Amino acid sequence: MKAKKKGIKLRSAVELLFGLACALVLGAVFYGAMAYQLADGQKQDAAVISQDALLTLPGARLHFEQTVLQEMGGETCTVTVRRYQADNGIEIEAVSARPAAYIERLARENWTAQLMTGFSLAGLDAVYSVRAEEGMLSCRNGEWVYMLRAAADERTLYTLGTSARLE
Repeated sequence: MKAKKKGIKLRSAVELLFGLACALVLGAVFYGAMAYQLADGQKQDAAVISQDALLTLPGARLHFEQTVLQEMGGETCTVTVRRYQADNGIEIEAVSARPAAYIERLARENWTAQLMTGFSLAGLDAVYSVRAEEGMLSCRNGEWVYMLRAAADERTLYTLGTSARLE
């Protein structure tokens, strides 16, 4: 009887380990697909989204805007930062940068992409990332990189991303 119980426990442990290994492999494939999507950019109709558009948040109060040149990824990037305040008091930073080498900022600032899908930023598929208490949506359109960052949860960022526009 003891041998039968040990056999059942061993079988359960093997099944558990196999299931965990499958979940890890699927998670890695999903994460790789999301990273590939962000790195390779989005194919959007040029008639819908201008290649020289800046990220904006209609309905939020713009209180700061600055365009600077920054070295990132071995290139000189033009970066426009706009800071908004939402009606509920949340501070939101909208970044529009080119060339796409600016995306290296994500790694330098220790953002961690999450395995959540369905996010969009100004009509483009976006990746949701976190760092400490902050969340960020990021996407790429050709040579442009767009980032929307706030100290907010994924639901709030989802809503902000869908209301964001490129102008």
